[in-house]
Amino acid sequence: MVDFNKVDEYISYIEEGTIPQGMTFNEFAMEFYHESKVIPMSKYLRSRGRTSKMPKIMNTKKAGEILYDTLKSGDEIKTFLKRKGFDKVPELNYTLVMLVRKIDLLDNWKKIIAYLQGDKTIEEINNSTKTKLLPGEIAKLEQYIMEELNIDEDKLNWFLSKFSKLENNRELFRAVKKLNRQ
Repeated sequence: MVDFNKVDEYISYIEEGTIPQGMTFNEFAMEFYHESKVIPMSKYLRSRGRTSKMPKIMNTKKAGEILYDTLKSGDEIKTFLKRKGFDKVPELNYTLVMLVRKIDLLDNWKKIIAYLQGDKTIEEINNSTKTKLLPGEIAKLEQYIMEELNIDEDKLNWFLSKFSKLENNRELFRAVKKLNRQ
């Protein structure tokens, strides 16, 4: 049975960037995962109007799952961690949860260890795991966008440069979004 009050309490901790007193982050993340694993989290958060920290909440749940699976299944991952200089499972935090994805358990640990050892920043790690499009896929996407927006290649290039600016400037994006609602 899901204790929704406890789930809401844990979500509040995550939104504040804190953990309950007397718990480590790893314990908290695993407990949050156990309490919420049967809940479709994004739908639940939307229904409660708690979407401002959705990625952080979802990733904390995923981190709890990774920690739980590591302790449960363990030998391969524990051997990997020992080879990398960690005698026990490293203590995670809200910064590190931004690395976890719905991928293989070992791949998640490789990314976490790369960050902990100072090899790369979180942004560098996340950018390195993005899939690159093949030239044929790019051509299909460009053709689709040009057809849907009824524009030629020059206008597509202009549009993509403006879209890139919108992606990188939240204030500009919010301003355009507000105007679009008028």
